[in-house]
Amino acid sequence: MSSILNSHQNSIATRITAQSATLPNQNSLSSAPPLKTLPPRPNISQLENFAMSALAPSMAVVFTLPFDTVKVRMQLQGEVKIVKDFNGKTIRVVAEKVYRNSLDCLLKTYKFEGMRGLEKGLMPSILKESSKNVFRLGLYDPILSIIHPTDDSTSSSSAPAYKRMIAGGLCGAMGAVSANPFELVKTRLQSSAAGAIAVGNQYGYSSISSAFRHIMSEGGIKGFYRGSMISVYRGVLGSAANLSSYTMLKDHAKREGFKDGIPLDMGCSLISAFISVIFMNPLDVVRTRLYNASSSSDKSVASTMLNIIKNEGTIETGSNANPP
Repeated sequence: MSSILNSHQNSIATRITAQSATLPNQNSLSSAPPLKTLPPRPNISQLENFAMSALAPSMAVVFTLPFDTVKVRMQLQGEVKIVKDFNGKTIRVVAEKVYRNSLDCLLKTYKFEGMRGLEKGLMPSILKESSKNVFRLGLYDPILSIIHPTDDSTSSSSAPAYKRMIAGGLCGAMGAVSANPFELVKTRLQSSAAGAIAVGNQYGYSSISSAFRHIMSEGGIKGFYRGSMISVYRGVLGSAANLSSYTMLKDHAKREGFKDGIPLDMGCSLISAFISVIFMNPLDVVRTRLYNASSSSDKSVASTMLNIIKNEGTIETGSNANPP
């Protein structure tokens, strides 16, 4: 009887040993890769970050410039000027509105000037985007890491909104100062139009080099920084709204389970661009008027803004919104 029991126990032990041999050991389980892993963030140098920050917007401006030309012309039309008649009496002169809306401006510009008219100021636009975004995009993460140090230098998800806005504002201010000469030339080239559709002052620059020579001869280096203060205000406000809202939206989306990638980047970019335009456009209208004012004009930011509100209303100041 005991031999039968021993034989049965041995057979059970053999089956258990065979089954355990087919199971992976605990070490193999612990060394197995996780079911879902995210690719590591590419480790790029600061120089490469600067280069990509300048290159990407410069390439995009080729496609967005026609809409920027429309924006400039829409912002210039309907300007009310205060002049004196032959008797010394002050009168208000309202320029006739050439364009009914943005689409009408786009079609008329193409009709009278062709694609070259819509792409006016391409070279200064490329130089503007390069010089502006080297600071605006390239320095955002380094500045944020200084004012909000973290263990992981590639993550800013723990930074509060006000620190993101400070970092974005500082980047915007530096970018605005560096890009102002190119923005000034670009605006004056874009405002130059065929006689039937011309709005604002017509400088008649034939090229970017003639524009630089004319501005230098009339105002020296200082002339290139006409309207630079309003550019700084605009850059601080716009970049603070844009960069902070973009990073906060993206961090929130990733916490909610959205996969990091191009669709998420595009969605957050569109929403943050809309937010920044709401804050920036009134200052953008004022800046465009200052840039295109007569070289002999001594208009200030405050006087230009007050004239627009008094003679055209606050709706004009906030109309024709367009991304930066």
